[in-house]
Amino acid sequence: MSVLVTDNIDRLQLTALRRPLGWRVTFRSRNDGLMHQLYVNGRLADATDTTTQRFFEVSAQTWPMELAVAAVAGEFRFEDHYDELPATVAEPAWVYRPGVLRHVQHRPGDRIAVYHDSAGGTISDEAALSREIWPAGLPHWGWGRGGFGRGGFGVDADLAPGFGGGPFGLGPLGVDVENMNLALPLNHEGEHEIELRVVSAKGQTSAPVIDAFTAHPPPAPFQAITATNYDPGNQILSVTLIE
Repeated sequence: MSVLVTDNIDRLQLTALRRPLGWRVTFRSRNDGLMHQLYVNGRLADATDTTTQRFFEVSAQTWPMELAVAAVAGEFRFEDHYDELPATVAEPAWVYRPGVLRHVQHRPGDRIAVYHDSAGGTISDEAALSREIWPAGLPHWGWGRGGFGRGGFGVDADLAPGFGGGPFGLGPLGVDVENMNLALPLNHEGEHEIELRVVSAKGQTSAPVIDAFTAHPPPAPFQAITATNYDPGNQILSVTLIE
């Protein structure tokens, strides 16, 4: 049975926020008594604090974005159930999701950096996505530190990331291997050349792992629509569109 409820939710509206930069998302829902989740590019971004809240505020995101609001029972509000969304929402055709595993060979301070060519043939010198592999608060070594019975074979629980979650044998005794949840929206149509590198805390970079992804983004919204003339006799309004 699906955890998400997407019926009786409508009137999604976006309002640009100047400080901080981002968006205010408002919506109408007739799912009284349930919390609501906001999914951005197919992944959980936020959840309401009460059953009556009908808005979210999200930080600025690289265009394009796909937003979806779903209702859930309170105990599920921080769980990512993107796989229950419609396929076109859960896996947007312009969002690249590299398969990156964190394990104990990565040291605290290491980052995964993703570079691409904007479908133009020349890889940018600046990373389009950079994430710390072992962020603060995520134990680097969790063997035996979790609550008994809560993890695989009664060990590790939530304090040993990835027990049984990654390919067996990549980490010591098959532990501490975990898929990183990475997503990079690509707003240029066509095939992108992609490089993934590990960057150390001292700025040293590994040899690149080469990948490719064909992006099919939706049309870009207009930056501005300006009325330039109105003919009251013919009731014709002239406008200027800025892409």
